[in-house]
Parts: sequence; C-alpha cells; structure tokens
Amino acid sequence: MHPYFTRLGVRPEVQRFFRPFYDVDDIGNLQFAYGEDWEHFGFAFHKVPVTDQLWLAGNLQLSQVRLVVLSASALEAVAWLNKKLPRFPQMENVLFASLGAGISDGQLLWIKEHLAGKQYHLLFGNDLLGRIADLKLAAAIRGWPLSAFLAEKEEVIVEFRSRQFSFVQENFSLFAFEKSAGVRFGMATDKPKSLNTYFAELKARAGLLA
Repeated sequence: MHPYFTRLGVRPEVQRFFRPFYDVDDIGNLQFAYGEDWEHFGFAFHKVPVTDQLWLAGNLQLSQVRLVVLSASALEAVAWLNKKLPRFPQMENVLFASLGAGISDGQLLWIKEHLAGKQYHLLFGNDLLGRIADLKLAAAIRGWPLSAFLAEKEEVIVEFRSRQFSFVQENFSLFAFEKSAGVRFGMATDKPKSLNTYFAELKARAGLLA
C-alpha cells in the first residue's frame, strides 16, 4: 500500500493491481514510466508528459487482452478502476494504456499494430478537448481518416468521408458524431457526471481538490 493512494481513498485491491506498474522517487512521490518519460505525482503537483510512448498496466501478454482502457494519465486509470471495480471483478484480460498529455502518431501506430481487434474504453476528459480526443483516437484506431477543429460561433467542425458535420460545442461527443454520420466506432466512452476527470473526482472525494 502507498500512503498517497490510501489518502486518496484507493481501494487496497486496486492498489495491489497497479503496484507492479509504478515507482516511487526518493521522497515518496509516485512515478509512472512512459519509456524514458515519466508521469510524476505528489500532493503539490501532477506532471503528465507529452511523449511518443505509453504507460501500460495490467495484462502485458497482449494476445490475451480483450479490453483496452485508454486514458490521458496513469492516475486517471487508477481513479476509474477504483470507482468501477465492482463492474470488472475479473481483470485478467484487461490492459490499461495512458497516452499522456497528447496523442502522437507513434502511439497510434503502436496501438494499431499490437491491439487490433480489442474492445476499447476511452477515458478522456469531459471537456471539449477530451471529447474531441475521443473522436480522433477512435477514428485513428479504426483507420478512418477525419479532421476535427474549432470554428467560429463556438462550433466543432468534423470533415469525414467528403462530408462536413457541424456541432455546437456543448452538444459535441463521439456519440453525437456517430449519430449524425451514421457510423459506429464500437468504442465506449466513460466520463464522470460532475467533474472533468475521474482523478479530479477521486481528489474531491478525499477533500484534496484545489
């Protein structure tokens, strides 16, 4: 057990699950390796790298993986599982992968090469950037070219299969795009109801959200 996770209210079984997949620095702060880059957390800071690598946790025998949970930080994965564990009592075939503070071509190529045919859960923020990330990541994994960008009048414009789709920012989501375009990416998005991320929700419940 790590005192930071315990203070955050992370279940002991969730702590045990993730223990092989993080390190601790000289003063006890948490570190999560993305190749040579690191996500670094202490109660006074949380640094998430922009990187071409991924942080991985869970079943690293990729041929056995059925569900891939993609997130923007390792701690988002921890917070999500802490809340959702009763729905996922069997974790043997689950892989968590964090892309960090951006999505790179190298990360997408690795996912497509190593995780084709898996089920996906996308854990990106409940803000507009997180919802756009859902769409761009889902399309890239499926190999369906599209572009999405912000336009005037607080609109999101998506160009896909020689068509252009327009959404009011507050109404935009992966599901809204699927409905408008008549396509299905076959990926679940999961977001907390009140705050932007599950990690923010975890900190708020522990009385640590600034």
